Amino acid sequence: MAEDVVIMIPCLNPDDKFITHLSNLRNAGYSRIVVIDDGSSDKYSHYFRTAAEEYGCDVVRHNVNLGQGRAYKSGFNFYMGKYASDTIGIIQCDCDGQHDIEDINKCAELLRQNPEKFILGERSFDDKSIPFRSRFGNICTSLVFKLFCGLDIRDTQTGLKGIPVSFIPVLMETPGERFEYASSCLLETRKEGVEILKFPIKTIYLNGNETSHFNPLRDSIRIYSLIFKYLMSSLSAFIVDIVAFSLFLLVFEKLSPDHFIVLSTYAAKVISCTYTFFVNKNLVFSNQQGGLLSTATKFVILCVVQSTLSGVLTENFVGITSWYPVTCKIIVDTVLFFVSFQVQNRWVFKNRRKGA
Repeated sequence: MAEDVVIMIPCLNPDDKFITHLSNLRNAGYSRIVVIDDGSSDKYSHYFRTAAEEYGCDVVRHNVNLGQGRAYKSGFNFYMGKYASDTIGIIQCDCDGQHDIEDINKCAELLRQNPEKFILGERSFDDKSIPFRSRFGNICTSLVFKLFCGLDIRDTQTGLKGIPVSFIPVLMETPGERFEYASSCLLETRKEGVEILKFPIKTIYLNGNETSHFNPLRDSIRIYSLIFKYLMSSLSAFIVDIVAFSLFLLVFEKLSPDHFIVLSTYAAKVISCTYTFFVNKNLVFSNQQGGLLSTATKFVILCVVQSTLSGVLTENFVGITSWYPVTCKIIVDTVLFFVSFQVQNRWVFKNRRKGA
């Protein structure tokens, strides 16, 4: 049964643990193994010769280091050309022996049982012996994903994944070239309507995870780039909205003293929502497949609902507190900001896969 999946392993300057890992995989019955040499130095070339000659691996080579994301995309491209027709998908795992064979077997079995789902092996980070940078990075990323993306994932950077063959063409076009690619793939499941199936795996760190090529500062910035894009677009839209609201208050307070807050809210939202739609569609969510009319219609519905809530809640907030309307609107819209992100990500800019 192991021949119905392909093991995919990205490598950069591996050591003896890589060969041990290949031996364990072959002993477990995995004969289809694709190794991506992501620009390793020449002194490591003997590991890849061993992989090809002794273990029958397909070796895809980058002459220079292009990053984990690009390595996976190269591997996906090779897979689609050679194995896609007679396998159910790919099992991704690291090259340093951090993934136990039992967990790899479990991942493969779950993919067989759920051929349309994205399988994710989750490590536990409660153990204090785990390197601090690994615990801290995953905890922070998990909180950000849960808060902004509605994805409850404890281990966003796990290397053990089961990917159905139908989802691989989508991941080949998913943004990201280095460590941020793993996060982009998770966000893509949300956009494409692919369900994530999580299962617990052993947490194995060898020699303090010294072989990791993860740069905590540089790569964390890449990982959070999508969230930062949304925050920046929303912040600029928020400023546009507040400025327009303040100006319209001066107009409608004289024309309609009883409902000037709600009217000012609607007028300001027409401007800020138009700005937000084009920024988020082209920069943040990058919806390429959804029709413009359909997406715009859903966004208009969201804006009408959001504007109504903003206006009514702000008006009542002013009545209760007697605070200045702009102050009340800032508080109300801050809460609505998080709700709006979830709706945009899950509904407005979401691509529904055929058959999903």
